[in-house]
Amino acid sequence: MKRYKKTQKITIFIILFIAIIFTSGCQSENLKEVKNETQVKSYESNNKSQSEIHFIDTGNSDAILIKQGDESALIDGGDNDDEGRVVEYLKKSGIKELEYVFATHPHADHIGGLDAVINSIPVKNVYVSNGDANTKTYRDFIEAIANKGLYPSVPLLNSEFDLGTSKFKVLSVANTDDQNNNSIVLEYINGNDKILLMGDAESEIESKINTENVDLLKVGHHGSHSSTSKTFLDKISPEYAVIMVGKGNKYGHPHKETMEKLKQENIEVHRSDECGNIVVISTGDGLKIDCAKGSYKSGSDKGDSNNNPGNINSSNLKEEKVYWTPNGKSYHTTNKCKNLSRSKNILSGTIKESGKLDPCDSCH
Repeated sequence: MKRYKKTQKITIFIILFIAIIFTSGCQSENLKEVKNETQVKSYESNNKSQSEIHFIDTGNSDAILIKQGDESALIDGGDNDDEGRVVEYLKKSGIKELEYVFATHPHADHIGGLDAVINSIPVKNVYVSNGDANTKTYRDFIEAIANKGLYPSVPLLNSEFDLGTSKFKVLSVANTDDQNNNSIVLEYINGNDKILLMGDAESEIESKINTENVDLLKVGHHGSHSSTSKTFLDKISPEYAVIMVGKGNKYGHPHKETMEKLKQENIEVHRSDECGNIVVISTGDGLKIDCAKGSYKSGSDKGDSNNNPGNINSSNLKEEKVYWTPNGKSYHTTNKCKNLSRSKNILSGTIKESGKLDPCDSCH
């Protein structure tokens, strides 16, 4: 028998479903063509407790597949243009059905490909964070769920979900004004192995995470300076860290501050921008990682030692126009953003000129 604790049903699902019925005019587009054939490694073992954790390389987005025996779960599904790659990866991994889909939070770089996954592969259970988003990406996700007769739920704090002989434990499911901090934080436990999956949760949430002695940390928010505090690293003391980040991304991820802390703590780093797909084998008594140890370079580091903290590769930022306020912490893609509605001094320019490293949660 599988073990489930009670979950909170999302009432907004009904509202969104009704809205979708009136606003959607046609069927979802076909999956985008995958130009480069996806390479998937397979691992066979007589150890029935062995599990595989696949950090799928989708650039500066998250998509994590966890398999044990015939059961599997997907945590996030990449961005909108990653959907073909994610679906192909799952099918080539032999996934016939997903026991769970966890959408850590509504940002496009985490749920963009989930509608395609749900439309392509049978899913038993869908779990989402508190809050929603008034975006086409989120509406597509909800529409796919509704069309399959599924009911998304917000898991309760400390609830557990079995996957074969392993399990997930929910360590955070906050309800704040910040979608990053609303991320479902999961601890995956297989025997003596513990893997902490942070979504985009930042330092405010890290201080509330109740665990320690973690074997592997999936670094929060793609290595942004807003996550992975030293206090947090000291508390969970991981041996390994995985960073899901796109090569040459416009945000400068992973940020120099984060990489310096990981280096100071002597945590072995593995990065999707350097390694591509990263597969971790959990034996129940230790981890094996299929790619070489990565570097501690920041996203803006071109290889020299003279890069300044927080610099962003300017070649990626010349054209995009953004908006910001002098005292704000984020930049905005539109001056109509609700978070700018009360601002009297709105500036505009490139991301580099703004001096801000994080996009606004509402309009990005």
